[in-house]
Amino acid sequence: MHDELATTTSDGVRIWIDHVPAIGASRGVVVCLHAMMTDGRYFGARRAGSFAGSIAALGFDVFVADFRGHGHSTPPRAGTDDWSFDDLVDKDLPAIVKACATAANVPIAELILLGHSLGGLVACAALGTAKIPPVRALLLPATAVWLVGPDGSIRRRALMAAYRGVAQLFGRAPVRALGAGTADESVTYVGQLTSWARTARWTSLRGVDYLAARATIETPVVPVVGAGDWMCTVDDARGFAAKIPKARALRIVSTRHGDALDPDHFQLFTRPELRPLWSELLAKLSC
Repeated sequence: MHDELATTTSDGVRIWIDHVPAIGASRGVVVCLHAMMTDGRYFGARRAGSFAGSIAALGFDVFVADFRGHGHSTPPRAGTDDWSFDDLVDKDLPAIVKACATAANVPIAELILLGHSLGGLVACAALGTAKIPPVRALLLPATAVWLVGPDGSIRRRALMAAYRGVAQLFGRAPVRALGAGTADESVTYVGQLTSWARTARWTSLRGVDYLAARATIETPVVPVVGAGDWMCTVDDARGFAAKIPKARALRIVSTRHGDALDPDHFQLFTRPELRPLWSELLAKLSC
């Protein structure tokens, strides 16, 4: 079972959130934040046997949010409308955590954030710049920022250049038409993302240094990555988390470490064989 709630950001954007209530006495509140080019559907708030349902069965209230321009949080729409990464940090996430805390009747400090990829970057940027207060814990799966610079990976530099070029050509990244995901991305967001790769600096459009801000995050962090993930490799995830003061050792999900498979970027939350991992991670976050 699930229900829905909506909240409005400081600039008037309507953000939709799915809620899966805890089964039995609540052990905590988990807020799931999705990756780029997609939306919260892969967490499965509306699907039996999913990640969200499994976590609710463990006794957690689960909230799955869609950032602006993604999933149910449309409009805005890429191409017709525009937004930046900073909008997600400064406006969307503060509205999301406030709405979830209110709905669960807990303070924001008691929330557990699960920020997958883009969601993890948004959470780290918001915590590091005090756009949201410290929370109970942050699960950081498959999260790193591509800062390849002029001497970095040829493959990554080429991908970022192509991504930027396509977005400029069409006035948006036509993700759905290309079959690369479920949500188009806005031209300003893509321009900002690809500028990080070119300059090897993770900053806001106003020059706020998100990379340096990691060192101010007070929230305990549990980083995790799949061994089969090329978008965020083991080295990527380890290097990103290393500068967060309260980050635990990276959990590498792989058959070598006793897991059912070597998951890619999205299989962490879509493969039922990984349910033992989900229980393990939530146990770490709730202790």
